[in-house]
Amino acid sequence: MEQKSKYDIEIENFRHNFSSIKNKRIAIYGMGRRSATLLPGITDFNIAGILDRDESNVGKELCGIKVISIKNVENYVDAIIINSDPSNYEIIYKRIANDVTVQVYYADGRLACLSDEDTSYERNGYWESSYKELKDKIDRADVVSFDIFDTLIMRKVFSSEDVFRLLGEKVRAELKLDCEIAYIRAQVAAQCGPYANINEIYEQIKKSCMNLTDENISDIMKMEKDIDLDLCIARKDITDLYEYCVTSGKEVYLVSDMYYTLDDINCILGKCGITPPCNEHIWISCEKKYDKVSGTIWKEYSEMFSRDVKCLHIGDNKIGDIENSVKYDIDSYYIMSAKDMLMNSSMAELVSYVNTVSDSICLGLVIANLFNSPFALCSTKGKVSFDDSESYGYCIYGPLLEKFLIWLYYNSRKDEIDKLLFFARDGYFLEKNYKIVTELLDDGYKQDWCYLPISRRLIYISTMENEDDFNRVVSFPYVGTFADYMKSRFEIIVTDETLEYNDRQINAVGDSKNILKWIQPYKDKIMEQAKKERKNYLAYLTSDGDMQKELSYGTVDLGYYGTNQYYLQRLTGIKTKGYCFYACLSKDNIYNNEITMDGCFQYGDDYTAEKSIASNKNMYIETFITAPHGMIRYIDDRGNAVCQPDRKSQKNFNVKEKVNCGAVDFINDYISIYKTILAVNCSECIKSMSDRTESLEDILFFNMLNGMCNISKNILEGFYFDNDFIGGKEIELEI
Repeated sequence: MEQKSKYDIEIENFRHNFSSIKNKRIAIYGMGRRSATLLPGITDFNIAGILDRDESNVGKELCGIKVISIKNVENYVDAIIINSDPSNYEIIYKRIANDVTVQVYYADGRLACLSDEDTSYERNGYWESSYKELKDKIDRADVVSFDIFDTLIMRKVFSSEDVFRLLGEKVRAELKLDCEIAYIRAQVAAQCGPYANINEIYEQIKKSCMNLTDENISDIMKMEKDIDLDLCIARKDITDLYEYCVTSGKEVYLVSDMYYTLDDINCILGKCGITPPCNEHIWISCEKKYDKVSGTIWKEYSEMFSRDVKCLHIGDNKIGDIENSVKYDIDSYYIMSAKDMLMNSSMAELVSYVNTVSDSICLGLVIANLFNSPFALCSTKGKVSFDDSESYGYCIYGPLLEKFLIWLYYNSRKDEIDKLLFFARDGYFLEKNYKIVTELLDDGYKQDWCYLPISRRLIYISTMENEDDFNRVVSFPYVGTFADYMKSRFEIIVTDETLEYNDRQINAVGDSKNILKWIQPYKDKIMEQAKKERKNYLAYLTSDGDMQKELSYGTVDLGYYGTNQYYLQRLTGIKTKGYCFYACLSKDNIYNNEITMDGCFQYGDDYTAEKSIASNKNMYIETFITAPHGMIRYIDDRGNAVCQPDRKSQKNFNVKEKVNCGAVDFINDYISIYKTILAVNCSECIKSMSDRTESLEDILFFNMLNGMCNISKNILEGFYFDNDFIGGKEIELEI
């Protein structure tokens, strides 16, 4: 009997599952390989259109069927069938569930539904697995085989399909070729059959695409291989066990369904630091002309060994690696891929937000960090937990800072900013990290930047020149004793002249009238101090700050009203453009008459940033992007910044340093993968607020700090909020 390919099996299953609705108008969701191989086998079905997560593909065709928009799709179809890798079923359904009213099915015939997201992940039997359990099974085996991709190695991208989307973007960005290589490759691979290797696939592409030269084809194939080389990393626990098998003298095989040749596989393994076995022990479907999904490769493999030889196979595919190997008396051990771990973890909700190649890279880097070990979640029953400060910074703050700093990079260039002023203390890490971003993205634009000492106290006192200014500074919020208030706000040590009030608890907002009376004995001294501080600060700004009227300046700050930006402009007479995480852009903000600001994490008509995810978690940002020194009080006669004494935030600053190291590692990893595409797609970074939408980066940040993850006390000990200008109390950050 002729052996059926996995493509034939998929077609047969589809026909069986949906024969009852074959005459209804059906939309197939997915433009990947599965649809490219399915559609030619179901031409008698009424396929009314293709759906895809990328709306820019609307109007394109796959196998002669047009891609249609998800918007108002019920006007054109009666049912939607999600035809993807089964691990993506729920991801896709989450993505479209709120936008459609027609029936949605998974390709396996089930009616699409959402699982219990709150507790179901805890009950997954996989969390009983362990490194020790697998090692014990290895000890009992004579021959051990490993799957390669998602088992022995993994890619730093959320979905393997996005390797081809990334290839398509790089072909346009680097090779300047306007061709839909991702879709061309999928269709040609389907035409070539399940056992074609990468060379054969590209030979067929050469024949199919007359507008591409031989050199173009060669460059694209090399680029695909280079992308995988850059993306692939070893899964350390499994590679350790692989090396253990080798040193223990066991017979070791690698078995994979893959289009790469033996030479390609050896190259990738070598790049990942894995010494491959001899070629005879590497079984690749495109070389053997058998595969795991149909089970044919296991039939051939098992015939090499007598029945008394104990064989064990380790892999991530429940059918191809686990169920089918067992049919041929090969023991198996299932380990989850990083993607499946995410899907079954407390962070599963995030997968529905992956829409672009950039999103796939962003989340792919996070899960490569968190789930490199297939046993990373076993002790916590699927709950993601952070015990390491660098990992915490990599996964939570890295994406947020990547988004902001790349946005800042391209927007400040669009605005022709000569110099960026990173306001203290928010700018301490931002300035250092921006330098790294500019070195990585270097486009030749000449721009300067510096970390600028500034604080509400420093700028308020330096611009206090008249009675209105004095009243404004006096009434700015503060809670504490009158004596502490005078020292904190005005650098004044109270005397017996105000003995009656010195120890009295005040609230500067409600008690401003009383304070204006009590403060009279010190008023002349206060104004004299203000004049001195103004002189010293202006001298600093024109020397160390290098503020010149002929230059164009931008200020970088967390947000919100632009107070420091406004008063700096008033003090120097130099206009600036403000770049913030979020900002009050409402007409009710009086400063907007004098200054211009923009918020990176702000969208549509949300001028007050009430809907900004970053704004809703501003405390988590502010307690991180701070400095190893206390609030800057003033600049002294020698041009030095005088700060508040160190407190818990500064004494535990080493925690934040480690968190930032992790964030920088993420930024480096992201840009190294996406750099050339960013340069071409920079218009995406400089969209107006009305055109911007929530990004995966801020959604990731918000949700991971909103109950999805546990964060250890040793990390949280480094996060305190302090602002001496409004009171002496430090606030410990809680998750």
